[in-house]
Amino acid sequence: MASNAALVDTNVILRHLLGDIPDHAERANRLFDDVMRGDMHVYVPSTVFFEVVYVLTQRAKVRVVDAADALIALLGLPGLDTDHPAALVEAMRLWRGQGPLSFADCFHLVLAKQLGMTRIYTFDQKMDRYPGVSRIEPS
Repeated sequence: MASNAALVDTNVILRHLLGDIPDHAERANRLFDDVMRGDMHVYVPSTVFFEVVYVLTQRAKVRVVDAADALIALLGLPGLDTDHPAALVEAMRLWRGQGPLSFADCFHLVLAKQLGMTRIYTFDQKMDRYPGVSRIEPS
C-alpha cells in the first residue's frame, strides 16, 4: 500500500456509484478518476464493501447483479487497495450468480476456502452451496 494512501469511507463510494448528491458525486468521481489512473492510492476495508452492498441493495434498490458488477469494477482499480481483495471479488461473483445467500455468507465461504479451510460451522443450510467448503453444525 502506498504511504500516501487514505482510507475511503462508505459514503464516498455511494456518492460515486449513485450520483444522488451532485456536489458530493462530482468530487467522489474526481477521486475515483485519480484512483483509476493510479495517480491516487486509497484503502477501502472490506467492511466498507459490506456497507455499500447493504445500502445499494436494501436502500437504493439496486439489483444484485448491478451492485456486484459495479463493485467488482471498483475492486479492479489500480490505485485501490483492500484487505482480502481476491476473496471480495470471488464473493461478489458468487453473490451475483446465486440467489439465497447474502453477500456476507458468500464472503465467509470464499474466505474460508482461500484461508485453506474446508469446513464452516453454521446452522444455515444454505451454506452448502460452495464447492470445496462443507457446512458442519456444532454437535
